Amino acid sequence: MDNSKIGALIVTYNPEVSKLLSNIKAISPQVDRVVVVDNGSINYKNIIEVTNGLNSEMINLGKNLGIAAAQNRGMSFFFDRGFDWVMTLDQDSIVPLNAINEMEKSPKFQDSSTGILTMQYFDPNWTKQQQQQKLKPIDAPDDLRLRVISSGNLIRTKVWNLVGGFDEWMFIDQVDFDFDAKMTILGYKIWKLNKLVMQHEIGRVISNETLLIRLLRLPPEELLYNHSPIREYYINRNLIVYSKRYQSYPKFERFKLNIYDNILLTRKILLYEKPKLKKLWFALKGILAGIRYNPDKDDSFLRFKDKIVKIDN
Repeated sequence: MDNSKIGALIVTYNPEVSKLLSNIKAISPQVDRVVVVDNGSINYKNIIEVTNGLNSEMINLGKNLGIAAAQNRGMSFFFDRGFDWVMTLDQDSIVPLNAINEMEKSPKFQDSSTGILTMQYFDPNWTKQQQQQKLKPIDAPDDLRLRVISSGNLIRTKVWNLVGGFDEWMFIDQVDFDFDAKMTILGYKIWKLNKLVMQHEIGRVISNETLLIRLLRLPPEELLYNHSPIREYYINRNLIVYSKRYQSYPKFERFKLNIYDNILLTRKILLYEKPKLKKLWFALKGILAGIRYNPDKDDSFLRFKDKIVKIDN
């Protein structure tokens, strides 16, 4: 019988309290401890009330330091206390009640090369076409993945420590994919267990109206999200940063095309989103910042590359 200590980490920022409560109630009975790290929510007192008596405790950062900083704070909590695995969750994610049990039963859980076990996710805002395009049958074989979103990930804590944690400079977008790339380069694997499906809301979905899709010349299953101006900045900057960091690694070379896809998708702002000019300006600033970024002058990324050399030697 495996005696691994397993925790759950939930990062919050102005959450809808009812959804957060459902999240904690679903995961709390499955793990040894739940830690909620709050990024300066205005409804912090409500979050405290929700967490009381649910095998959970709070870490209040006082202000929004970004998803990476919050995740590092929570992972440090568990790592310092000898936890072997931590499930990272967004505030509105709801895992199946058998998620941890099924993951522990998987042969990949015992495999020392496994860095992350994860699951499929379903957004209740998806259309039927999007569901069909995004979801696999629950009896499909497990998938070996190169990158997965952070919510629903069961992460081996020693791998998190070896990688150097999540990149706090990236703040939000591509933080999970950046971590996945570093972990994979160091020789660890990401397995998606298709038998498990989590409910998870990606963001504010733009309705895929027929006219809008036709004007943008997009397939009907395309997912469109209405992001804030500052989020547009990080999306565009970090896509380019990610590409520059990993373009020399053959496994990740194909993701370079995501830059051009996303730049083309900024045209949705002109047709749908408000404030149009502000969002376009922030998207442009992000693109320019990404162009200026040089991984050979990034001390944090250079430290990671030094780890690769040491491990290879």
